[in-house]
Amino acid sequence: MPKAIQLAPKYIDLISTLEKRPVICTPINANNEKDYLKNLTRAIEWNSDLAELRLDFLSEINDESIYKIISKSKLPLIVTNRNKENGGRFSAGEELRLSLLSSAVMAKPAFVDIELSTDGKDRSHIINLAKENKVGIICSYHDFNKTPTPKEIYEIFRKISETTADLAKLVFTPQSGRDFRIILEANDSLRYEDTAYTLFGMGKRGQNTRLMSLLLGSCLAYCSLDNTQNGLYQISVEQMRSFFERIEKHGWRPIREKRQDILTLTMAESNDDNGHPLTVIEKLTS
Repeated sequence: MPKAIQLAPKYIDLISTLEKRPVICTPINANNEKDYLKNLTRAIEWNSDLAELRLDFLSEINDESIYKIISKSKLPLIVTNRNKENGGRFSAGEELRLSLLSSAVMAKPAFVDIELSTDGKDRSHIINLAKENKVGIICSYHDFNKTPTPKEIYEIFRKISETTADLAKLVFTPQSGRDFRIILEANDSLRYEDTAYTLFGMGKRGQNTRLMSLLLGSCLAYCSLDNTQNGLYQISVEQMRSFFERIEKHGWRPIREKRQDILTLTMAESNDDNGHPLTVIEKLTS
């Protein structure tokens, strides 16, 4: 059972939700404050639990602009600043990247996301600063080319746990049915660990893992704002909310207790071109 995540008192509703079910996060892709807050309204309309603020997407980025967005946000935020090596756009150097991320922590979002690949000393500085300000810590790892072996996945998870982050984010790229199964089985095995996690796949083969991983222990779902496809094959927040509503009719706990059935049915459906996670839910609750 993962240890409880400690956040500032103003995020008590988010903590309460996390204790009951996974939460939905909608990354907002905008290059300025006005557009960010406008798109944030759409995420609120679809009942997203959080939004992600990508500092590397902003065209004008400084301490003042960061503070304005975080302070005006009507949703709790996860803030990150990805460099190109981690699939982001920030290219102005590591010192400035981390300085801006530190400024974001001081504005007290719900979470800050720092990559496992960040230099250990710099990563520890961000983590310690976040703890001092009661900001939750996500430590992330992305592999844009492949899915590691189960042993390698556990080793990555162990390294993240050792950083004392509150939540581990592990994202891989499945290339086969075997990779698909590895991701789901890794979710199932990590549920016994102390650190909360989200673990799913990118790309077309990984799309259904974004849904099914939530039934096997992942606590955070990342969605797109609309139905347009992207290279990550994110599911729209509208579709994810519909999926959640189907689960909530029966209860998250009763369905999550059917872990072996979930794995068996999901793998059977994944071999069917017409297979869909909702079919698994229908069979689990019939």
